[in-house]
Amino acid sequence: MGVFILKYRDTRPILQVTLHDPADEDDPPGTLGPVHDLAGSTSWKLHIRLSDGTRLIRDMNKEGLDSAGTLSYTWVAEDWGAESGGTGVDGDPYTVGGLVAGPTLPLAVGEVEHTMEYEVIGPGDERVTFPNGEEDVLRIRADIGQG
Repeated sequence: MGVFILKYRDTRPILQVTLHDPADEDDPPGTLGPVHDLAGSTSWKLHIRLSDGTRLIRDMNKEGLDSAGTLSYTWVAEDWGAESGGTGVDGDPYTVGGLVAGPTLPLAVGEVEHTMEYEVIGPGDERVTFPNGEEDVLRIRADIGQG
């Protein structure tokens, strides 16, 4: 599980992840498998499940060589809005903005935590979701200067 920290309404730092295939069953817990080769993939998505259960879906970009297995997402001002979105392929609703949703049990004053995963489509109809173990975490901290 990785933790990415972002301040409320900020658009940097850019989220950048390297995808790993599952480790061998006989490897020690927490061992990363080989880097996932993105050759032939055609679509990369960031899925965020907010602490209130709402889902956000964003298009990601492939970075560098396919063999590097690296994706990135650059946050934009619209990520912080509360506009309604559409529906995902499974028919569940998702929102366009709305990154901050109040947690039932805050981690600390002014801090919320959401889960993230990354979806790779292709080649063909292949669909793979990462990470393979625990989901990554997006932790959003309050910004003193942005009330």
